[in-house]
Amino acid sequence: MANSFWMKTVSLISIFVLGNSITTGHCLWVKFKNKQYMLVDEPMTWMDAQSLCNSIDGFLATVSNEEEMRFIKSMTGVSTNIVWLGATDMFTEGRWVWIEDLKPMSYTTWYPGQPNNGKKGNCLIGYHYNEFYWHDTGCYSKNRFICQR
Repeated sequence: MANSFWMKTVSLISIFVLGNSITTGHCLWVKFKNKQYMLVDEPMTWMDAQSLCNSIDGFLATVSNEEEMRFIKSMTGVSTNIVWLGATDMFTEGRWVWIEDLKPMSYTTWYPGQPNNGKKGNCLIGYHYNEFYWHDTGCYSKNRFICQR
Protein backbone atom coordinates (compact mmCIF):
# COMPACT_ATOMS: atom_id res chain seq x y z
CA MET A 1 0.00 0.00 0.00
CA ALA A 2 2.78 2.45 0.92
CA ASN A 3 4.63 1.57 -2.29
CA SER A 4 1.52 2.37 -4.31
CA PHE A 5 1.19 5.78 -2.62
CA TRP A 6 4.82 6.70 -3.38
CA MET A 7 4.55 5.50 -6.98
CA LYS A 8 1.47 7.69 -7.51
CA THR A 9 3.19 10.66 -5.85
CA VAL A 10 6.31 10.26 -8.01
CA SER A 11 4.13 9.88 -11.12
CA LEU A 12 2.17 13.06 -10.34
CA ILE A 13 5.36 15.04 -9.70
CA SER A 14 6.86 13.73 -12.95
CA ILE A 15 3.76 14.68 -14.92
CA PHE A 16 3.77 18.18 -13.41
CA VAL A 17 7.47 18.79 -14.09
CA LEU A 18 7.44 17.31 -17.59
CA GLY A 19 4.15 19.00 -18.46
CA ASN A 20 5.48 22.36 -17.32
CA SER A 21 8.66 21.84 -19.34
CA ILE A 22 6.76 20.99 -22.49
CA THR A 23 4.20 23.80 -22.28
CA THR A 24 6.80 26.50 -21.66
CA GLY A 25 9.26 25.15 -24.21
CA HIS A 26 12.01 24.61 -21.65
CA CYS A 27 14.66 22.01 -21.76
CA LEU A 28 16.84 21.27 -18.77
CA TRP A 29 19.55 23.43 -17.26
CA VAL A 30 22.99 22.49 -18.58
CA LYS A 31 26.01 23.14 -16.38
CA PHE A 32 29.13 24.76 -17.82
CA LYS A 33 31.92 25.78 -15.46
CA ASN A 34 30.20 27.47 -12.51
CA LYS A 35 27.13 28.56 -14.50
CA GLN A 36 23.98 26.91 -15.82
CA TYR A 37 22.30 27.56 -19.17
CA MET A 38 18.96 26.66 -20.69
CA LEU A 39 17.99 26.92 -24.35
CA VAL A 40 14.31 27.87 -24.60
CA ASP A 41 12.80 26.85 -27.94
CA GLU A 42 9.66 28.96 -27.60
CA PRO A 43 10.21 32.18 -29.61
CA MET A 44 9.56 35.37 -27.65
CA THR A 45 10.43 39.05 -27.81
CA TRP A 46 13.61 40.08 -26.00
CA MET A 47 11.67 41.59 -23.08
CA ASP A 48 9.40 38.55 -22.73
CA ALA A 49 12.44 36.26 -22.88
CA GLN A 50 14.15 38.26 -20.12
CA SER A 51 10.96 38.12 -18.03
CA LEU A 52 10.69 34.36 -18.44
CA CYS A 53 14.35 33.89 -17.50
CA ASN A 54 13.76 36.03 -14.38
CA SER A 55 10.72 33.93 -13.46
CA ILE A 56 12.93 30.83 -13.30
CA ASP A 57 15.66 32.58 -11.27
CA GLY A 58 17.85 33.42 -14.24
CA PHE A 59 18.52 36.08 -16.86
CA LEU A 60 19.28 36.20 -20.58
CA ALA A 61 22.75 34.75 -21.10
CA THR A 62 25.87 36.85 -20.82
CA VAL A 63 29.16 36.02 -22.53
CA SER A 64 32.47 36.83 -20.82
CA ASN A 65 34.96 35.05 -23.06
CA GLU A 66 35.51 32.89 -26.13
CA GLU A 67 35.12 29.64 -24.18
CA GLU A 68 31.61 30.64 -23.04
CA MET A 69 30.81 31.75 -26.59
CA ARG A 70 31.81 28.34 -27.98
CA PHE A 71 29.61 26.63 -25.38
CA ILE A 72 26.61 28.82 -26.23
CA LYS A 73 27.23 28.22 -29.93
CA SER A 74 27.13 24.46 -29.27
CA MET A 75 23.73 24.84 -27.61
CA THR A 76 22.15 26.46 -30.67
CA GLY A 77 22.67 23.58 -33.08
CA VAL A 78 24.45 23.40 -36.41
CA SER A 79 22.00 24.98 -38.83
CA THR A 80 21.05 28.62 -39.16
CA ASN A 81 19.85 29.61 -35.72
CA ILE A 82 19.18 32.87 -33.95
CA VAL A 83 18.98 33.28 -30.18
CA TRP A 84 18.51 36.26 -27.90
CA LEU A 85 21.42 37.04 -25.60
CA GLY A 86 21.30 39.39 -22.63
CA ALA A 87 22.83 42.62 -23.93
CA THR A 88 21.19 45.88 -24.95
CA ASP A 89 21.94 49.49 -25.80
CA MET A 90 18.38 50.67 -25.07
CA PHE A 91 19.55 52.89 -22.20
CA THR A 92 22.27 54.74 -24.15
CA GLU A 93 22.53 54.31 -27.92
CA GLY A 94 25.82 52.63 -28.82
CA ARG A 95 26.69 51.68 -25.22
CA TRP A 96 26.10 47.93 -24.99
CA VAL A 97 25.60 46.50 -21.50
CA TRP A 98 24.59 43.15 -20.06
CA ILE A 99 21.06 43.45 -18.70
CA GLU A 100 21.91 41.24 -15.70
CA ASP A 101 24.26 43.80 -14.10
CA LEU A 102 24.33 46.76 -16.57
CA LYS A 103 28.10 46.33 -17.01
CA PRO A 104 29.62 47.09 -20.43
CA MET A 105 30.53 44.08 -22.55
CA SER A 106 34.24 43.26 -22.24
CA TYR A 107 34.15 40.43 -24.80
CA THR A 108 32.38 40.73 -28.16
CA THR A 109 32.08 38.78 -31.38
CA TRP A 110 30.19 41.21 -33.62
CA TYR A 111 29.61 40.37 -37.26
CA PRO A 112 31.55 42.82 -39.49
CA GLY A 113 29.59 46.09 -39.69
CA GLN A 114 27.74 45.33 -36.46
CA PRO A 115 26.47 46.85 -34.36
CA ASN A 116 25.17 49.24 -36.96
CA ASN A 117 23.65 51.44 -34.24
CA GLY A 118 20.26 51.65 -35.84
CA LYS A 119 17.81 53.31 -33.47
CA LYS A 120 15.60 50.21 -33.53
CA GLY A 121 18.46 47.72 -33.14
CA ASN A 122 18.72 47.76 -29.35
CA CYS A 123 18.87 44.05 -28.51
CA LEU A 124 21.52 41.39 -29.07
CA ILE A 125 21.11 38.20 -31.06
CA GLY A 126 23.59 35.44 -31.58
CA TYR A 127 23.37 34.31 -35.20
CA HIS A 128 24.75 30.87 -36.05
CA TYR A 129 25.54 30.42 -39.72
CA ASN A 130 28.85 28.57 -40.16
CA GLU A 131 30.28 30.79 -37.42
CA PHE A 132 28.51 32.39 -34.47
CA TYR A 133 28.37 36.17 -34.59
CA TRP A 134 26.43 38.89 -32.84
CA HIS A 135 24.03 41.34 -34.46
CA ASP A 136 21.99 44.19 -33.07
CA THR A 137 18.32 43.94 -33.94
CA GLY A 138 14.89 45.16 -32.94
CA CYS A 139 13.71 43.87 -29.58
CA TYR A 140 10.21 42.95 -30.76
CA SER A 141 11.00 40.12 -33.15
CA LYS A 142 10.48 36.67 -31.67
CA ASN A 143 13.45 34.37 -31.24
CA ARG A 144 14.56 31.41 -29.19
CA PHE A 145 16.81 32.38 -26.30
CA ILE A 146 19.26 31.18 -23.70
CA CYS A 147 18.71 31.73 -19.98
CA GLN A 148 21.57 31.64 -17.52
CA ARG A 149 21.86 31.35 -13.75
